[in-house]
Amino acid sequence: MSDPDNFTETTTRSWGGRIGQSLVGVVIGLLLIPAAIALIYWNEGRAAEAFSALAQGQRQVVEADAGASLPANDGKLVHLTGEIRTATPARDAAFGVTGDGLLRLRRKVEMFQWKEEKETTSQESIGGSETTTTTYSYHRVWSEDAIDSGAFRHPAGHVNPVLPMKSVTFDAPEAALGAYRIDPGVLDKISDFASFPVTQAPADYKLEDGGFYRGQDPAKPAVGDLRVSFAAVSSQVFSVVAAAEQGALAPFHAANGYQIALIKPGALSAAALFAEKKQEERILTWVLRAAGFLVMFIAFALIAAPVATLFAIVPFLEGIARAGTFLVALTFAVPLTLVTIAVAWAAHRPIVGGLLLAAAIVSLILFARLHRPKPAPAAS
Repeated sequence: MSDPDNFTETTTRSWGGRIGQSLVGVVIGLLLIPAAIALIYWNEGRAAEAFSALAQGQRQVVEADAGASLPANDGKLVHLTGEIRTATPARDAAFGVTGDGLLRLRRKVEMFQWKEEKETTSQESIGGSETTTTTYSYHRVWSEDAIDSGAFRHPAGHVNPVLPMKSVTFDAPEAALGAYRIDPGVLDKISDFASFPVTQAPADYKLEDGGFYRGQDPAKPAVGDLRVSFAAVSSQVFSVVAAAEQGALAPFHAANGYQIALIKPGALSAAALFAEKKQEERILTWVLRAAGFLVMFIAFALIAAPVATLFAIVPFLEGIARAGTFLVALTFAVPLTLVTIAVAWAAHRPIVGGLLLAAAIVSLILFARLHRPKPAPAAS
């Protein structure tokens, strides 16, 4: 008996069809190379500007008294600590959820939906053909995002209803730290949410695990059931680094356009706030850097793929050829990534860019030696 939530499809491609598809991959690879270069270059420029602005900001930040908004501080980057309060708390009007002193209120909406997963296995045969077996499986999950069941391979019996509402964050219309109003651009930087249980459910909903539930049985959810939970940021002591602007704390615009708006709970020094922000920028830089390198590697792998496909008449030879294309892709992707990084940093910091360019040249030499054929042993 077949499983109504699992479907298996088998297709076979000829050797000629595989070669044609690999040639299409070459075109895609050629398009991906400039895209990867653009991503890497943009990321390195963004990182250089961020670190430069943060270093400059840390040098010029001044300590300010939360009890008095001094005209002398207008336009300056200031650091101050104090309790942020609001007379009009954040509120979710749709559900009537609010609370005293709420600076931010986040509503999370999840719907029980069908999700498609695909698993593919391929088997090469002598002569170059390839048989691919694809299994589509469907299971139900809680998801905050709407899953488009119309795009499923087998949508029959796996239809998702429209998500009736979305997750959203509500902010207090007015908040202040001592004598300073908090600009929405600074308030938006607060991300330290804590669970906010509700105690009264609206019509068509029931209380469940500190939130709302719409459906028959939370223990046995059905497709289309909703669960809504809340998290909030309450009035408390915060440390802020931002621009003082006529009695308000707003994002500071550095000379290169980078915005500085640092805010964290607790009594923290300006140095601690800057150190944490620099670490966030380092992590983001490496994530985007890795993404750019991966796109570059995939591009060269696609360009080299037809060579491996030519050897597909004998599956064993194809495996060896694919290992070779992996090394070829690595040989070109690593130096070109380093060269792009070096050029980007050279435009902002020539010394760092020069060192990176030297590293790129060294890596290219090492890869070239790796692929150099070994000389045959001399005859005795």
